[in-house]
Amino acid sequence: MKLKNFNENEYPDSREQEHILEQYKMYIESAEKVSDRRSNTNTFYLTLTTSIIGVIGYVKTKDFDNNRYLVLGLSISAIFICIYWYILLENYRKLNSGKFKVIHKIEELLPLNLFNVEWEKLGRGNDKKHYKKMSNVEKGIPFIFVVLLLFIILIEIFKIFCG
Repeated sequence: MKLKNFNENEYPDSREQEHILEQYKMYIESAEKVSDRRSNTNTFYLTLTTSIIGVIGYVKTKDFDNNRYLVLGLSISAIFICIYWYILLENYRKLNSGKFKVIHKIEELLPLNLFNVEWEKLGRGNDKKHYKKMSNVEKGIPFIFVVLLLFIILIEIFKIFCG
């Protein structure tokens, strides 16, 4: 059985199913590696952003001439970091989405299509009672940090101009 968008190569022997299964396993591992990288990305940017906010808190406790400007600079930098973090998460989401479309196609050649059945049982990600897409939850974290940092910036700007 040939699938659209797959190679039309003939298998050199009668082990077609075995070849498909091996490629399927490798592709599953590839999808897992993307998820691991996404998790590591979250850990890195969460650590970086909370560290910057910690430095902002420390600077705010010190009384020197330019600490407001340092707080503003750190806050703006952290916002750019959060924007980049958000973009990376969106790219990981798209990459994994593409990978799972391929996995579903490969499963059409296998006796069981476990990932497709699981996805169907979860409402294909469209029913929030059954499943909330992890990527949407993850992308909320940088957004929350941006709101917090904008609040810090507004307070500092108010202090600069009003007193």
